[in-house]
Amino acid sequence: MIAAVRDSWTAFSNWRLIIWVALYQLLSKQARGSKIMFMVSVLEPLIVISAFYAIRGVLKQNTPNYGTSLFLFYASGLLPYYVFMRISTRTRSAVGKPNNLLPGLSALDVYIATALLNAIIYISMLIMIFWGIWLYGIDDARPNSVVTCAAPVALFIMLGFGIGMINNVICRFVPLWGMLYQILTRGLVFLSGVILIVDLSPIWLRNWVVANPLSHGIEWFRLGIYGTYPHNSLDRSYLIEWAIIALFLGFVLDRATMRKESAR
Repeated sequence: MIAAVRDSWTAFSNWRLIIWVALYQLLSKQARGSKIMFMVSVLEPLIVISAFYAIRGVLKQNTPNYGTSLFLFYASGLLPYYVFMRISTRTRSAVGKPNNLLPGLSALDVYIATALLNAIIYISMLIMIFWGIWLYGIDDARPNSVVTCAAPVALFIMLGFGIGMINNVICRFVPLWGMLYQILTRGLVFLSGVILIVDLSPIWLRNWVVANPLSHGIEWFRLGIYGTYPHNSLDRSYLIEWAIIALFLGFVLDRATMRKESAR
C-alpha cells in the first residue's frame, strides 16, 4: 500500500514537471511574439466592456440593467465569458501534428498547460478589474459569495477545454473552422445573457438564450456577485452536463485522431 502511494506520488511529481516544461515552452513562444498583440489580446475584454459602456453613454442610457453600476454589470458578464472564449480558442490552436511536439510532451500535456496558462491570465485579470471597480467605490464589485462565483468559472474552464479539443480535431480536417469559430464566439456574446437580464428579456429571445449553456454560467456568476440577481431561468445542471460532455468528447475525438495521424 505504501509503495503504491509512493509510486503514485512519484508519477504525479514527474507529470507536474512535464506540465511546467510545457508552460515554459508556451511562455517562451509568447515572449518571442508581438508584445503589442499579446497586450491587446489580454486587454480585449476590458476594451469591449468600455466600448459597451461608452455606447450606452452616447445613447444617454446610463441606467444599469441591474445593481448600481452599468460598468460592473457588463464586467460581470463579459469577464467570465472571456475566460471560456480564450481557453477554447487557445486550446484549439495548442497542438498541431503529433510529430511537432517536444520529446516527453504529449498533446494532452500541451492542452492542459495552454488551458492552465490562459486560465491564470484571465482569472487574474478578472480579479484585478473587480478589485479596481471596488476601489473606485462600487461596493457591489465585492462578491456576495466567492464560491458561487468560482463554480461557473471553473465549469467555463472545463467547457472551454473540451470544446477547444473538439475544435482542434475539426481544424485538422477543416482549417477554415478556426477563423469561423472566433467570429461565432464573439457574436454569441449577444445570446449569452452578457448584456441583458435573461429573466426580463422577451420570451422569443429568452428561449434562444437559455439554450446556450454560457448564459447559465453568467447568471450563476452574477448571482455570486449580487446575491439577489434574478435567476429563475438558471439551470446549473445544464451547464455541468455540457462541460462534462464536451470534455469527454474532446478526449475521445482527440485521442482517436492523434492515433490515426501517428500511424501515417
